Amino acid sequence: MNAGVNRQRLGLLGGTFNPIHLGHVQAARIVKDRCRLDRVLFIPSFIPPHKEDQDVASAEHRFNMVRLAVAGEPDFEASAVEIEARGTSYSIHTLDRIKDRYPEAEVFFILGIDAFVEIATWKDHEKVLDRCSFIVISRPGHRLDEARKVLGGRLEDRISYLNEDEKPGDSPLSAGPAILLLQIDALDIASSDIRRRLHRGSSIAGLAADPVREYIKENGLYMTNQEILPAEIKLCVDAAENKKAEDILVIDLRGISSFTDYFIVMHGNSNKQNQAIFEGLDQTLKQQEIRPLSVEGKRHAEWILMDYGSFIIHIFSPTARAYYALEKLWGDGIKHAF
Repeated sequence: MNAGVNRQRLGLLGGTFNPIHLGHVQAARIVKDRCRLDRVLFIPSFIPPHKEDQDVASAEHRFNMVRLAVAGEPDFEASAVEIEARGTSYSIHTLDRIKDRYPEAEVFFILGIDAFVEIATWKDHEKVLDRCSFIVISRPGHRLDEARKVLGGRLEDRISYLNEDEKPGDSPLSAGPAILLLQIDALDIASSDIRRRLHRGSSIAGLAADPVREYIKENGLYMTNQEILPAEIKLCVDAAENKKAEDILVIDLRGISSFTDYFIVMHGNSNKQNQAIFEGLDQTLKQQEIRPLSVEGKRHAEWILMDYGSFIIHIFSPTARAYYALEKLWGDGIKHAF
């Protein structure tokens, strides 16, 4: 079947883009090259149908950030098709509008495996699946093979892999509405992590393009009214998050404690992870010439205490954290959860 050989191959990458980050752009580059797409449209939603998060920037802001992020990419374009339509952004309506604007194009939805396994929740998902092909890309925490179980396995005969050693021209994409599984090595970045960092005044360098970062700053996006924490506290939280510490809590003890200003409380899921969290924090702080006055408990790692004078870090096991209950013991302190 060669009818689509000379047609423009158009990729659609939709999402909330709240905000768009370097991982989005890098993934689009990989998909475009591997799947021989001529153009990729980045389509911010107006009202995302599956998002309950209240911390969503306006459609105008999100579109402007997308436009800035792809400005240096000649084959990428920010599309306002969903924003112009207003209302809830459903893929079936977006696809209809795209086909009206690009009637000769061969259209491919680009999405992560985490989104594809939820396709049964989409409005008129069967019609969407029949009207275009899909490029399903890998995401941390999910196996691409999960796609074979979607809709009870009814899509099995349409699914194929594009392997690392396979040339893009070998892909069966032009043969009809296929579902192509593509393993990629994109940056593991989440918009929710960017928002959390911005909430506490931390840097997002290396996570979003410079023009996007400037736009966020100029427009005060994703900021809160809570007091910005000291730089060394933010540094600790960032280092703990990098080691996957759970339920990180900063307790502001100023005015109610005579021996420190802040507690930073967290836990790991094993003593081995607690050791890794400790080592990550210790190394990060030492790089900034911040050294502890004392360290206790690192041998058994049920409760590691790192005392820096103005702040104290507590790394617990879940059991020890529940037993000592510092959050309740110091219940009068102002709490910042991450």
